[in-house]
Amino acid sequence: MSQSAAPTSLGRLLRTWRWLVVATSLLLWWIIGQFDKTNVSLIIAEPAFLQELQLEGRNAELGGLMSAFFLGYGGSIFFWGFLVDRVGPRRCLIAGTVGWGAVLLWMSQAASLQELLIARFLLGAAEGNMWPVSNALTNRWFPVHEHSRAQAFWLSGAMLGTALGIPVMSALLLASGWRGMMLGLAALTVIPILIFSFIANRPGSQRGIRPAEVEEIEADQKRSAAVRKMSFGELLRATSFWYLTATMIISTTTIYTLIQWIPRFLTTERGLAFDEMTRWITAGYLLATALTFAVGYIADRTMQRARTAAWTCAVFVVLVLPMAYGLPARGSAVLLAALVAAPPIIAALNGALLHTMVQPEAVARGTGIYSGVGTILSAIGPVTFGALINRLDGEYWGGFLFLALLNAAGAACYFALHRAASQPAGESSVPAVAEAGPPGSGGVSVPES
Repeated sequence: MSQSAAPTSLGRLLRTWRWLVVATSLLLWWIIGQFDKTNVSLIIAEPAFLQELQLEGRNAELGGLMSAFFLGYGGSIFFWGFLVDRVGPRRCLIAGTVGWGAVLLWMSQAASLQELLIARFLLGAAEGNMWPVSNALTNRWFPVHEHSRAQAFWLSGAMLGTALGIPVMSALLLASGWRGMMLGLAALTVIPILIFSFIANRPGSQRGIRPAEVEEIEADQKRSAAVRKMSFGELLRATSFWYLTATMIISTTTIYTLIQWIPRFLTTERGLAFDEMTRWITAGYLLATALTFAVGYIADRTMQRARTAAWTCAVFVVLVLPMAYGLPARGSAVLLAALVAAPPIIAALNGALLHTMVQPEAVARGTGIYSGVGTILSAIGPVTFGALINRLDGEYWGGFLFLALLNAAGAACYFALHRAASQPAGESSVPAVAEAGPPGSGGVSVPES
């Protein structure tokens, strides 16, 4: 067994440049990005903001601040995917993050709701770089057998950003008002810009990295390259890719719907006070972060990513209604928030699966397609959940059932991918997802079993 193919201990992983620097920097970038996404939820509850811009009672327009962000975010992912493949992830990360900072500075001076709506759209367009950049850097910097846990690691930044963002942004808001909070968030964007100024697109170009680590990563990439992968055009014609896209729609719909409606469900139907609900949800998000990384680790150790994702969806289907109604209110708060782990687990495994399907130079474009479609179509989730509450005279069980049915469809998609990978070549109607063998297998692509 070669040194580069040997299983890597956790202690040794933590001493590598890719985990100590690249993965940690991506995690921090996602946490800061989540602050920027969710700050509007606090601003619209701030009396001074509502009074200054004369927005009291204009709930539809206030809701548009979040909608405008996701329209810009979902639409721009397609553009960023092509740009990352052409000019490289590092430049796109820095350019997009400079854009975040500039828009936040503008928002701190905004004088009307119309200005804020335009700014939120542009903020979303700038943050659309996150998926393609992160997926491309993961593909370039991490061996194939580490892709699931690497993706799960930086994706956990979305949950950590939600959990940490409330106290951080509340402190900024109380200390300096909503305009001062925007200035503070703009200042935070300087951190990833400085960090990634010293991180190369590829390990072979990185200063200060140990040659043995470069050799380990490049040897793994050569073994992976020995397996034929699809071009971008072939990817768009592959049924397996559209299965992944369908599951990405399910992932994004589930997480945005849960994050929006869990707090209101707990305060109105389960009777928790707002401050108590916030504490227990934060605990649940921290648990979700640990679960995301744990399942990513399991998927890498077994190299059974489609099957792991299928079981993740199935567990969500079985647990969501009992977690909502079968526990004391505090228990529901913690464990419903912990179920938010399912969507990022799915997204992390989708990224790892995509890396096995398409040529490296098309990874960001493939990411742009499935993430963009998923983000745009996820807008149906919160609206449908709310409509079901109205339909059921204020009860929430129909909304949770809707999410359970969505994830049942996701489980079916993943089991189809798993079956296709398990069948001999030529017997499946679904193009198989190539799974790299475990470390030490010689780099031969093997089907899921």
